[in-house]
Amino acid sequence: MKIVRHFSEMFTFKRKLLAVIVILSIAPIPLFGLFSYYTVSRSVEEEVDLNHQMILAQIEKHVDTFLQSLGKSSLEIASNPSVESSVRHGISIERYLTESTEMMDALQKYRSLSDIAFDISVVYNQFHKVYSNRYGYIDLNQFPYREIVQNSPLKYNGFVVVSPNTYANQNEILIVRPIPATSLPGVGMLFIHVNPDNLTAFLKELNIGQKILFIFDEQGKVVAESNASAADSGLAASVRLYEYWARQLDGPNQIRFNDKQYDLSALRSAFTNWTYVTMTPTAELNRKLNNIQQATFGMVALLSGIWLVLAIAGSNRLYVPIQRLLSLFSSPQSERSDAIQTLDRNMRQMMAANKQLQVRLGEQLPYWREGVFLRLLRGDMSDQEFRLQMEHYGLPLEGLWYCVCIVEVDRFDEFQRMYQKKDRSLIVYALSKLIEEISTDRYSSITVVPRSGQFALMLGIEQWNDDTEPSVRTICDEIRHKVSQFFPFTVSVSMSGAKKDYGGLIDCYQEALSLMGYRMLLGMNVTIARQDIAISVRSSGRPLIESQKMIMHSIAQGDFPQAEQRLEELMRLIPKSVPNTETALALFAYLIGELDGFIHELGYELEDFFETDLYQSLYAFNSLKDVEQWLKGTVFRSIREKLETLQIGKQKRLLHQVLAYIHDRYDQDLSLQGVADHFGASTGQIGRAFKEELDTNFSQYIIQYRINKAKEWLIHTDMPIKEMTERLRYTTVHNFTRIFTKTVGSPPGTYRKNNRDEKL
Repeated sequence: MKIVRHFSEMFTFKRKLLAVIVILSIAPIPLFGLFSYYTVSRSVEEEVDLNHQMILAQIEKHVDTFLQSLGKSSLEIASNPSVESSVRHGISIERYLTESTEMMDALQKYRSLSDIAFDISVVYNQFHKVYSNRYGYIDLNQFPYREIVQNSPLKYNGFVVVSPNTYANQNEILIVRPIPATSLPGVGMLFIHVNPDNLTAFLKELNIGQKILFIFDEQGKVVAESNASAADSGLAASVRLYEYWARQLDGPNQIRFNDKQYDLSALRSAFTNWTYVTMTPTAELNRKLNNIQQATFGMVALLSGIWLVLAIAGSNRLYVPIQRLLSLFSSPQSERSDAIQTLDRNMRQMMAANKQLQVRLGEQLPYWREGVFLRLLRGDMSDQEFRLQMEHYGLPLEGLWYCVCIVEVDRFDEFQRMYQKKDRSLIVYALSKLIEEISTDRYSSITVVPRSGQFALMLGIEQWNDDTEPSVRTICDEIRHKVSQFFPFTVSVSMSGAKKDYGGLIDCYQEALSLMGYRMLLGMNVTIARQDIAISVRSSGRPLIESQKMIMHSIAQGDFPQAEQRLEELMRLIPKSVPNTETALALFAYLIGELDGFIHELGYELEDFFETDLYQSLYAFNSLKDVEQWLKGTVFRSIREKLETLQIGKQKRLLHQVLAYIHDRYDQDLSLQGVADHFGASTGQIGRAFKEELDTNFSQYIIQYRINKAKEWLIHTDMPIKEMTERLRYTTVHNFTRIFTKTVGSPPGTYRKNNRDEKL
């Protein structure tokens, strides 16, 4: 071991790298060449036999098809009524002129329509006569194949193939069948004469190269041959070839004839009992093997030389980055020093320094104000976790009692049409600042945006008494007044009761949401507290609100029959709950606004689905029955047909909704569970939609969308990177810079400079 260690220390890492690359790159090449040549030489013989078998199978298929076609023609002729009648009654010009003429026409028709040229002979057993298009109408004794007639080889409902030279002076293929086709013995016999040259011509048309092909019948006679020269033709009659058609031998076999070696294979047909033999000259195969051998070893030598040059160049090239890294961290090393050990020591020092830096940065992390409160309102954070966040980040919400006020745009459909998406974000930001300015002077407060068009104002109050609730209501009224004064739209505000501890904010938020649902019954631009809602309105309004939610849920799921059924339930509730027609129409206007929001989340506008203004159409009706029929027959049907035309499935529709939700709330804390709860879906459904439709996941999409926003701000605004970090919900500037650099390829400052320089 000491000798090995001493020997290893004599070589630098650069030399070791070169030695390893040379060994690993060149050594496998000769071994691979030898293995390749051995494998190829062993497989050539198997490939030859496989090629033979494929050719034989192809020939068997075509020859069998050739004979079956003739057999089919014989069956059609033997089953022809005019032929059968003629055989029974004989040919008589005086008595059966019509039948005889029809028989002759039928035979001529079969001959002319067949793809294979053949002659036909019909034997009249009862009259010892034969009619043939070749011989005419003759006595049976004059028929060349009377021996076959006398020693009938026929089978019931079948035909017999008689190969050439089976009988004396027979140089053609015969197809023999009884007449009628289903009788044995028949009153007559049918002979189809086929010239074997048809079969030989077919074999010569096959592209089989230098291979020789023979077809033998069951007696060993040659039926046809291809590519056989005069010298090779004697091969078929040799005694040694008999064993290949008499019995099949497994695998490739060889035979020598006229000082030539052949590799041959045989195949016996189950249909005709004929044997097909194909042969290839062995010299041709050896020539191919020699070519393969020369090509293989030539390629081995060439590749070895190339890899040797590449190994030397590659080792030098691989060592360059190590030298560069080493030069950054330390002084130049001697040629004998081990660069890897030096680099490892320097990297460990860097990791220790980086860990200390992360600890220092962690102590200075800014707080996630809005994100933390959103998680609290949605129930994603316990009271204890929130207190820890408060202590660590110093979140600005103090007090013993807490309440939540929800500020919501009244006609959100008009608000969406009034402002484009970019402008809408600015308006939302301005509204948030306005709400905080009004409330901050009186109570500890913070404003978050749970969803587009809705703001949640959380108030921390030291003591809750009889004067506190009117004071909170004054804040709500002032918010409504300021919004209507400075913006071209109105808002309604719902205020919850007071709860203790931070965990009570969840209940306050849910209570304020529930109160906001009564806006459709109380009108627009109102402040809603629990005491503002009469008991009758509470009891009657909740079913209306729930019914509307269920209608929208059914439409979002694509279940329009269920949506119509729930609309009917809503129609039954309205006369019992709504005091006048104006309020009822406002209820349906709110439903249209929800439909508008749903269509907008899919990426379309209300005008894409309807040609007329739905609000104008709604207020033109005078009865609830007309409104119901209009919603069912026009509104719901148009949405269903448009969705089907646009081919938006449930999964794609859900994905569009989620994407619209993310685009409106990219500057808020977004979680997969929170989004799933918002849309009443499971995390698996949303995750599967992102994977199948966008080939990404929920988290990666949000990261990419926020990075795209950051790129837009970097190019078009002077927004500080710290503000971008806070708006995009990153914990620290360092964390944002790291993710931006990993995604884009350069830090934010460099990206801003480069892109602005390009514009200049």
